[in-house]
Amino acid sequence: WRRQIEPALYISPAFLVMIIILVYPLGYSFWLTFHHWTLRDFVEGVPWVGLQNYITLLSNPDFISSLRVTFTFVISAIAIEFSLGMGLALLLNRHLRGKGFIRSMILLPMMCTNVVIGLTWRLLFNYQFGIINFYLTQLHLSPVNWLSEPNLAMISVIIVDVWNTTSFVALLLLAGLQSLPEEPFEAARIDGASSLQTFGYITLPLLRPSILVALLWRMIDTFRIFDVVWLLTAGGPAHATETVSIYIYNYGFKSFDLGYASAASYVMIIIMLVIAGLLARSIGRSSV
Repeated sequence: WRRQIEPALYISPAFLVMIIILVYPLGYSFWLTFHHWTLRDFVEGVPWVGLQNYITLLSNPDFISSLRVTFTFVISAIAIEFSLGMGLALLLNRHLRGKGFIRSMILLPMMCTNVVIGLTWRLLFNYQFGIINFYLTQLHLSPVNWLSEPNLAMISVIIVDVWNTTSFVALLLLAGLQSLPEEPFEAARIDGASSLQTFGYITLPLLRPSILVALLWRMIDTFRIFDVVWLLTAGGPAHATETVSIYIYNYGFKSFDLGYASAASYVMIIIMLVIAGLLARSIGRSSV
């Protein structure tokens, strides 16, 4: 009997820590979604409002706009990162001189913290003193309001995210390429298949699990992005870069409407789980 419960005693402290730092906050925030909690009147009580927070949220045009901004950012950033990452992975999979050095150099953006990345690129995009506008003026071009124009602000945020995480996608795809068997490629060379045919009919189907893992990871990371966007634009100008995370922050930590912000958080979690479930199901199908 003692031997049976001994493993549980060893792992119980870890489970206790998980309950304190994960389960309890999630449960309490879920409880808040059905209550009206504001800093002004929470001392008097936290009244039960049922689904009113969710109804107000889904009928709020600002929340719908933040969802649109988030999906625009996610789809655009992931599409560019996947294309560039696949190209880098195919390049690094070849026999190149100095391949290890090149691999180390492209991984440098991943080693920077998001705060440093946001502040650095904010200086680079500065209208008056940024180095990007300096080189534009050297080419006799007009300086650009990278972070002040609504259309350009989203492009600027996408550029920063692509610079930061393309190397991560390339690393995942490179690991998948190096794990592929050689026999199908040797058979394709013997049959006279071109490089494009080999890539389309052999490499991509065999690499599909790695591709979907990379897409799943990047989807989760970009959907919940906050710090880089906040440091660059703080959701502006005119809510052009206000993602769902920034929308939740504004209501939760500026307006202190924690019930409404918690409801928005759980809607975001549900959307992420649905998309992640679809991708995970695709991974399962590809492995059969």
